[in-house]
Formats: sequence, structure tokens, C-alpha cells
Amino acid sequence: MPEHPTRPAHPAAKAPLTLRRCLLVAGVVASLAANAYLAWQLNTAADGPLFMRQSPVDRIEVIRTNGGLLQVSTIRAPEIFEATRDHVLLGVPVGKTTTQIRVPATYQYHVELAPEWKITVRGKSFIVIAPRVKPTLPVAFDTARMEKLTSGTWSLLTGAAELDQLQKSITHSLAQKAVSPQLIQLQREEARKTVTEFVTKWVLEQKRWAPSAPYTVHVFFADEPIEALAAAPPPRIEEQ
Repeated sequence: MPEHPTRPAHPAAKAPLTLRRCLLVAGVVASLAANAYLAWQLNTAADGPLFMRQSPVDRIEVIRTNGGLLQVSTIRAPEIFEATRDHVLLGVPVGKTTTQIRVPATYQYHVELAPEWKITVRGKSFIVIAPRVKPTLPVAFDTARMEKLTSGTWSLLTGAAELDQLQKSITHSLAQKAVSPQLIQLQREEARKTVTEFVTKWVLEQKRWAPSAPYTVHVFFADEPIEALAAAPPPRIEEQ
């Protein structure tokens, strides 16, 4: 039986397939280019100017500080907040989500000027009993430098909600720390220096005391233990 030679494929037979491939590649490239351009436009728009809508004057509330405040100290500290949520499905533990927020906080403390300040004089010494130091609330924290982290099996699904919940608790947590004995004590000596400068300027510079200056000022706060007064000269000669 005679063999029939195999016919070579005509070059034109591959042309449609090659053309389709070229069109497909061109379409993919065009799509990627379009997505890249769109992303660039979005990033460029994000860097544009921001506009704040002004509140009507009749909706702005201005409140007077009764008696005034004397700011006496500031504490700056990086704070870290963490939370862990266990996930259970049909009574079976299926993992957990851990969230963490890091943010710089600024604690400020003040003394109220309205309450009575007890000042006594002993020789060349002024004994000042100032009102106790209080934190200025809410505590300020820098959201522009806030760092957020999530981890865990379900963090991709639950991380955003858990971070939002954790961030809402920051103001309350910082307020609790601001009134803690540790921070009150930490800032006390700096507050004492501020009050000493205040008394020196507004009391000792009065004409009544200038001729017989200099005086030494000893400052104490109303919430300090009475034993602290032992370091000062005995009060009770002349009360102002």
C-alpha cells in the first residue's frame, strides 16, 4: 500500500491563533496599565488640599473656665493598648484575634486658682499649701502617629472591627492612668517648681514684700501627707 506523505501545515493556518494571543496579551497589558493609572490618580487625589467646613457661629459653644487654671506639668509617653478576642464556633475554640495600638500620649496637669490657697509666713520663708494637682482631661494623643497591628487566624475578617473597638477605649484608659498615684507622684516635683515660680512672681514681687526680700518659698499640695510639712519651717506667724 503506497504511503501518503504528510502535508506540512500552511503558515497561514497559525495566523489566527497567534493573532488571538497577541490580542489577549495586549488586553492584559492595557488592563494593568489602566489599573496602575487609576491607582496613581487615587494616590494623587489623596495628597490634594483638604477643606474644613466652618461651623456656623451660632453653633459654636464657648465655656469660661471658672476661676482659671494654672498648668503645672506635662508628661509625654508612648502608650500601647492590646486586646485579645477568643472565637468559638458551636462551643469549640477556633482561634483568636489579637489587636494592638501604639500611640504617643500627652498628659497635662493643672492646679485650680479658684480654691483657697493657704499662705503663711515664718521669718524669711513662705509656706504655701496649694490645691491638689489634677489631670487635664481628656488626655491628648497623636492619631497621626498611631500604629495599628492585628494577628491571629481570623484577623483578616475580624481585625478591623476589633481595632475600632480598641481605639474607642483609649480615651477612657488614658483618663484612668492620668489620675493614678504613679503619674501624680511622677509629676509632683515639676509641678512644685511651677507653683514656686508662680508664687515668687505674683506674691513676692508685690511692694509689701520687696523691701525685705529675699524670701524662700516652700510649696506643698493639699493631697500630700501631713508628714511632708516636717521639711518646712514651722508655719503660723502671719497668715495672708
